[in-house]
Amino acid sequence: MGANRGAGGGGIPIVGHGVAQMKRSGWTALDLTLLGLAFGLRVYRLGAASLWYDEAFSVDLARHQIWQPVDAHPPLFYLTLRLWMALAGPSEFAVRFLSVMAGMLTVALFAATAMRIGRSLMARTVALGVAATLPFWVWESREARMYAALGFWAALGLYGMACDSPRLTLFAALAGSYTHYAMLWMVPGILFLGLRRGPSRIPWAVVLLAGAIPGALHALWVGRTQGAFWPGTLDLGRILMVLYQAQGLQARMAGFIPPAGFPWIPGLIAGAGVAGIGLIAGLRRRAARSLFLAFGLLPLAVGLGLLYRSPKFHPHYFMGASIGFWLPTAIGWADGFRRARSAFLPALIAWGVFVLPALSWTLGRAEQVKDDWRSAVRMVEARKGPEEAVVLVSGFALPAYRVYARTTTPIPLPADPVADVRHVLDYETVIPVLNRTLTGTQGAWLMQWGDEINDPAQVVAAALDWIGDEIEAFAFTGGIRVRHFVWREFRPLPEEPEALFDHTGQPIGPNLIWLGYGLPGGTLPTDRPLPVIAGWQTMGPLPAGVRVSLRLEREDGTLWGQWDGALGGETWDTARWPWPRIVLARYTVEAQVGTPPGRYRPRLVVYRGDQVWLAAQLNPVDLVSPQRPYRDPRWEEPPRARWPGLSLTHVDLEGEPRACQPLTLALWWRVDGHPASNQVSLRIGEVRITEPWNPAQPDRAWGPGERWRTRHRLLMPCAPGRYALEVALGEGEDPSRGWQSVITVEVRP
Repeated sequence: MGANRGAGGGGIPIVGHGVAQMKRSGWTALDLTLLGLAFGLRVYRLGAASLWYDEAFSVDLARHQIWQPVDAHPPLFYLTLRLWMALAGPSEFAVRFLSVMAGMLTVALFAATAMRIGRSLMARTVALGVAATLPFWVWESREARMYAALGFWAALGLYGMACDSPRLTLFAALAGSYTHYAMLWMVPGILFLGLRRGPSRIPWAVVLLAGAIPGALHALWVGRTQGAFWPGTLDLGRILMVLYQAQGLQARMAGFIPPAGFPWIPGLIAGAGVAGIGLIAGLRRRAARSLFLAFGLLPLAVGLGLLYRSPKFHPHYFMGASIGFWLPTAIGWADGFRRARSAFLPALIAWGVFVLPALSWTLGRAEQVKDDWRSAVRMVEARKGPEEAVVLVSGFALPAYRVYARTTTPIPLPADPVADVRHVLDYETVIPVLNRTLTGTQGAWLMQWGDEINDPAQVVAAALDWIGDEIEAFAFTGGIRVRHFVWREFRPLPEEPEALFDHTGQPIGPNLIWLGYGLPGGTLPTDRPLPVIAGWQTMGPLPAGVRVSLRLEREDGTLWGQWDGALGGETWDTARWPWPRIVLARYTVEAQVGTPPGRYRPRLVVYRGDQVWLAAQLNPVDLVSPQRPYRDPRWEEPPRARWPGLSLTHVDLEGEPRACQPLTLALWWRVDGHPASNQVSLRIGEVRITEPWNPAQPDRAWGPGERWRTRHRLLMPCAPGRYALEVALGEGEDPSRGWQSVITVEVRP
């Protein structure tokens, strides 16, 4: 019996060990599933979207300019990318896959660190779920930039701290410092935790500081490049909100309003709630609290302090610091789930509300948030004629163009390797380059991106418009615009811009002279913007806030289009204009939807506050029918009134009806056949008018398929009350064209 008891007693641990093995196998299967999910989210449609500017810059730098001081970041990532492209090629998928690998290593290290500190398989699994699906980390792992690598080095350093391995932490800190200067923000935390463990760590601290010195010296280049951005300081409150938004959206979308119907507010609220609960619970552990302070709060404080005097900011600078925030959060969730398993489902739902909308949006159509250089460059190269040139504004976008170019080399304006807001193009710098490079050509393709930095007044577009005619324009994702100009024979522009205008110059305000303007010749479709080129001369410093209004008016004064903006573009305030200097600016105004053809007079108004500096009526322009049919939901509404071949679908009151005061009415017409008359009558009370559909072309008949909007000025009755607005074809006497009530107008005193 003793033997039997011994055998039975020996069997109990074996059975218990088997159950433990089964549980451990279950956790392992779940962990592998989460790793597979992480990999799938990072490679799904990885090569579908074009490389955006920063990615293309990385590829171009890795190919050509690693050792040139062009970029603010250290060279380790670019060296690695160069070696990787030699093996895998330069395709979009290949160059981004390097970040996928770094991101997957980050996921694994994050989970291993959580298990080390949380001392449970639950902590590892929860950490895997967080790292696999957090939109911020997923997005950075899908870009050919160094931020996924920055996260990897930070995660490796944090893991080294958790394992009490100073060598591993030292290696990660040094490698990270040569990947991105933001890793230097984590060095104080590493020193803080290391020196707390005794004087034996002092040699490691000395090695870390000595090794980081070259990286810190390289960061001096950052100070030089930061001068290329607008002056200012960070709004710390807004920056902290953007940092959080980036976790639940994706980094490039943080700080901006997502598309309509995107449930971002509920997601951010749910994420904030569940993350806050997890963080509070996780900080109960001393180890998690130490890593949170050293790898989360301290790098955040150091980074924001160093960046405070520069408005250039992006959430991905804090990719490493975000690991220090999410680690105690994941550990806190794991501790909570072990104590209260019923909390798992509500937490999972809240996390899903937080991450699923952003993941579905960004992974579903990643190209909608990336600059589509691939399509833009390939379209230009496919359509460009042999006697045409390509002009690129701003010139610092040359790397993005060059990545996809096969047969063309653009003319960069200005020829700066990086963006510099201090280099604003003007007539004197642009015209010599265009005269030299466009000689012998018959056209040019103007590609604009980042022009708000270097060409806010649209000097290059104005010059090309003066040389020839703009015949077509295209827009691509990411703010890339392509415009095609043609001319029969290139005529050099005069070196002195005064020669462009048959005008002696008119002083209009303190230290500002209006030199004149230019309009396109011939006719212009109503659905194409009307460009106006204006010349300005500064004689001294200008006050801030001088603005311009370009209006499109009928001969009777009716307004059919208006554009208002800064005199030199929103990013080039008049207080920054140099003097004495001549500025050539290009403004455009679009006619309202439904504008009928005819003769219109543009009006140019310059003002500052309530002070009008200039109100000039320009030469008339002739607008013709649109190139494409007008589209607006107001034409698709059920008709308010109907006549043979004609439907009145909508009525707008442009103002408030007041007794004895005129009111402008806008009528939306849908033409289905051949209306019996080209005149319309309106009546309200005893007041009645009869006018042509289009006073500018009174004899023109409307045809099937047309969509028009007419505007009529009608005097309101002098007795306040409710009146029916009635409309009739022709002069309203023929019963077949009888009056029909369309809306009720309430006339106020």
